[in-house]
Amino acid sequence: MRRDEAEWWGSLRARLWPDADPGELAAEALEFIDGGRVPAIEAVFGVRPFADGCRSMPVPHVEGWYVEPSARGRGVGRALLEAAEQWARARGFSEIASDCEINNHGSIAAHGCCGFVETERLVKFRKDL
Repeated sequence: MRRDEAEWWGSLRARLWPDADPGELAAEALEFIDGGRVPAIEAVFGVRPFADGCRSMPVPHVEGWYVEPSARGRGVGRALLEAAEQWARARGFSEIASDCEINNHGSIAAHGCCGFVETERLVKFRKDL
């Protein structure tokens, strides 16, 4: 990733997370490209201490898997996941986790096509005090 690609990468991230602040996403992209530590984008896949539904700990986790609509259905997403799986296997992991929003039916279907098994569903709540 080069600095001149930060705006493009930020726009991809904004399409993945349309409710996020686009300026913040772009700033994070620049910071990451410049060598800063940005926990939200440490890697396309990272290692979490645990993942709900997994048997092992820690567990590699796919973070922010996104394919442009014009490239979907061509194996691009599967290739990205295969790279994550290869990375995880090379480091001795026996499983990999991922997640998506509960109403993201396309992502749920894509995960299933790539061999993921749904382990649970969760709706989170908050309340202002």
